[in-house]
Amino acid sequence: MPDFLGGFIKSLPKVAGKKNRERANNLREKTPKPDIDKFIRERYPRFVDALGELNNCLTMVHLFAALPALKSKKIDVKLVQKCRRLAHEWQAFVSRTHKLRKTFVSVKGVYYQAEVEGQKITWVAPHLLQSDDVDIPTVLNFLQLYVSLLGFVNFNLYRSINLEYPPILNPRLEALAADIYALYADEFRPSGPISEASKLAESEQVESKKKGADAESEKSEEDQDTRECKNLFKNLKFFLSSVIQRESLLFVIPAFGGTVSWEGKGAPFNESDQSITHQIVDTDAEGHTFHTREYVQPQWIFDSVNARIVLPMENYIVGRIPPPHLSPFVNNDEEGSIPDYSKIIKNLQEAARKEIVPLPGVGKQKGNEAAKGKQKMMISKQQSNVGKETPAGVVKTGESTTNVQENVDTDTSALIMMSQKKRKLYEAMKISNKRKQDQYDLIRQRKKKLDEAKGQRS
Repeated sequence: MPDFLGGFIKSLPKVAGKKNRERANNLREKTPKPDIDKFIRERYPRFVDALGELNNCLTMVHLFAALPALKSKKIDVKLVQKCRRLAHEWQAFVSRTHKLRKTFVSVKGVYYQAEVEGQKITWVAPHLLQSDDVDIPTVLNFLQLYVSLLGFVNFNLYRSINLEYPPILNPRLEALAADIYALYADEFRPSGPISEASKLAESEQVESKKKGADAESEKSEEDQDTRECKNLFKNLKFFLSSVIQRESLLFVIPAFGGTVSWEGKGAPFNESDQSITHQIVDTDAEGHTFHTREYVQPQWIFDSVNARIVLPMENYIVGRIPPPHLSPFVNNDEEGSIPDYSKIIKNLQEAARKEIVPLPGVGKQKGNEAAKGKQKMMISKQQSNVGKETPAGVVKTGESTTNVQENVDTDTSALIMMSQKKRKLYEAMKISNKRKQDQYDLIRQRKKKLDEAKGQRS
């Protein structure tokens, strides 16, 4: 911090303590503002460094975008509008470039994870109708930096794909509180004036790049993820009912290749459109229902996004209790317990990835029959191997117990040779593993009781 700025900050509480309001107000007005742009350039010499520290920045900006403007808490209307615009510009870029990877709806808000230039960026967008107990004066100091940082990041990202920044908002949609859709309802303008000759040269360059890209045999994992996300909801048309909180779905559905509309003014198409394939509703549809579309709950969108496949809709039909909404940020293998629905999703993913390519002269039906026969053989092999497996901790018949005793002796000798610090760490690891195992056993017992109760009812 510069000396002159530190002097102002130190003298301000002294003057305020002496109850000299006039001088205190003069000091506040004359306090020099730090050059945040210069600070950002020094702190983040590379653009990748700025992307790596964007998690807290996006969470803070989305928080203030959802807060009401209150003069008593020094939350200005212009500040809220600026945060809302920056958040929507970021979401519009992620949605347009199909960089969104994971979503999860929790009590705190909606968790998102995007992958931009190899950096995984996770942030939380709070629910609009929740009351947050936020320490506003402390958070405002951080927000001053985060607003400039996000503006810098958005500028670079839009320029990287040759788009003008800031993008033009559709004023009609903006007035109807459809800010996210207002950003990408119309096509973004390219950066700078472009003549006919430059357009022709650019189109030739794009065609040559496409040909070169098609000629490459190896493609990166990131491009594969983007292609999967782009085609997940391809050729699907969604309509959101009036009860649904549409802001999150307007961001998620286009990010995965779908087309979306809503009930109200400014919508791109009406509910009576016959090309709609899915209608997102929370309660039973009132009035006229269309037999040419599916009526599903919003959770189906988020679960399909996390699974990267279009899940079956039987469990998400309106009126049914949907399956548990599993977090994609939890590693079930490390936790020690795998939910049943996670196993079902894994089986569906494996079935979707096993695409059968028919050989020349062999029809698709014969190829499917051969694949089914192969699967039956694999299942029979697994069933034959079940009897051969022995549970952990049980010694096979005919096996000597000397090997087990030797392992115990080596463990105790290694524990004796450890230093006190490493021994304490080892004991802490054992305690944490035991707690995880106890928790897993408790979950299994509860599940067993539930299954027994369901069996008795049926």
